[in-house]
Amino acid sequence: MTDFSIKLSAYLDGELDGAAAQEVEARLATDPQAQAMLDAMMEADAAALEQFGEQLADPVPFALAQQIKAAPLQTNAPAATPARPIWGTLAAAAVVFALGGLGGYAFKGQTPPVVTAGWLADIADYHAVYASQGRHLVEVGADEADHIETWLGNTIGTSFTIPDLSGFDLTFEGGRLLVANGKPVAQLMYRDADGAVVALCLQHGNGATTGAPTFGERTINGFDFVYWSAGTAQYVVIGEGGNSALPDIAAAAAVEI
Repeated sequence: MTDFSIKLSAYLDGELDGAAAQEVEARLATDPQAQAMLDAMMEADAAALEQFGEQLADPVPFALAQQIKAAPLQTNAPAATPARPIWGTLAAAAVVFALGGLGGYAFKGQTPPVVTAGWLADIADYHAVYASQGRHLVEVGADEADHIETWLGNTIGTSFTIPDLSGFDLTFEGGRLLVANGKPVAQLMYRDADGAVVALCLQHGNGATTGAPTFGERTINGFDFVYWSAGTAQYVVIGEGGNSALPDIAAAAAVEI
């Protein structure tokens, strides 16, 4: 892998500090090959997640399960290291089989491990669920805007002001708390006159950025994204694919928030 591809992978996983992330975003905005490389990485992540999920959905053959369960515990471990319970060994063995190409089996009812493909992919998954909700679109309604700012701002570690996006025919519906890349995310939900949902999400970044934000655009799972970093936070506006107003919505939100 090249140095940039390594940095791009770290960017996808949300591991870069603010300055490094801003540098990557600036290159993505001007370098089509860099953008194509990121798109390929995200497609590979999505394909791997789908394939891994299919493998873990199959039950382990009975004979194989019996062999694993009957395997003796290791008895020559150092005294300071406690012996691993048999079911801990069993779970570890199941993961080895799934990842090592020895059949891809898992036990029925066992929850597959979470694999992170970047906070944008996590946001896409959440949006696919919550955007279809009516009454339960948000946790806290728009009538408690002050509470939303205090609650979510304190939770994510970044203060903010809820943007007024009524100029785009968007009505603020309220907010909810998400988790993406292992970090809390504030999600502010808006709905247009046709009922389509646009969400503004923010989380505390890994460093501080200065200067005017650089906006990036992405499409994941049929949703369009516009994302940027500013100060100590990362932001993204997400809406249905083909929404040409998203860049202007993001630009307005970046000023107000």
